[in-house]
Amino acid sequence: MEIYLVRHAVAQQLGQKNEFTDEKRSLTSQGRERMREIARGLKRLGVVPDLIMTSSLVRAVETGAILAETFGLDQKQIRTSDALAPGGSFDELFTELKQQKRTESVALVGHEPDLSSLISRIVCADGNGNLSVPLKKGGVCCINVAETVPAFKGSLIWLLTPKHLRLLGR
Repeated sequence: MEIYLVRHAVAQQLGQKNEFTDEKRSLTSQGRERMREIARGLKRLGVVPDLIMTSSLVRAVETGAILAETFGLDQKQIRTSDALAPGGSFDELFTELKQQKRTESVALVGHEPDLSSLISRIVCADGNGNLSVPLKKGGVCCINVAETVPAFKGSLIWLLTPKHLRLLGR
């Protein structure tokens, strides 16, 4: 299974626009446009996941919707998962992923520092240390998961910054 870990695009600052909460922060217009370029860049690379799973926070859901639109996916191929919310459970996420029997590739849209920790957990599954892989907003990391039992183990295939993906998407 290939997993594409996607950090949500640039969102409104906390406390702007009627004192909304962190969970309700939406993407900025610039964030939406840049994410469209990033999604086009991913598509040019041949990335078209079978499924998109997002955190339930608005900015992640909006990022997932942009990806789905660019990839031509329908609503049945987009799901939200509490396991991708800040502080979510990786074990719960792994259980959800194992239940996707016919899924060969999935995009996971979430937040930092959780995505970096998730990359480290999968790539360093043998327990030999932590891998520091910070993702910028709109950054994407591809991991090829080779094993899911007893634990998710995989290899980092590539990591691209939003700038590189936007250049590909133009």
